[in-house]
Amino acid sequence: MARYADFDEVLASYPDRFNSAKAQSMDDRVYMNLTGDNARDVTLYVHHGELDILDGEVPEDPTLKLTAKTEDWVAIENGELNPMMAMMQGKVKMKGSVPFATKFMGLFGYGG
Repeated sequence: MARYADFDEVLASYPDRFNSAKAQSMDDRVYMNLTGDNARDVTLYVHHGELDILDGEVPEDPTLKLTAKTEDWVAIENGELNPMMAMMQGKVKMKGSVPFATKFMGLFGYGG
């Protein structure tokens, strides 16, 4: 059974799922360019153990840019789509700092 019905539920879960202890030394922006029927732009600003979610904002120089269909991102969050497989299949595209991408995934416990 899916944990999240849509991206709004995923977005609402981020503050509770955010592991601030792992983010103490970070000062980075993740720009999520979500496409498809429910397209939207979201920036997650991780700075010194805090998280700000900027819905509808596009940063000038993000540390990491993720592009995916909204439906595919929800499937990743629900554990129905493996993030690495999604990248290999071209369903998720990433541009920016690869070391940060690895750390970022651990901040929210991806994969259901």
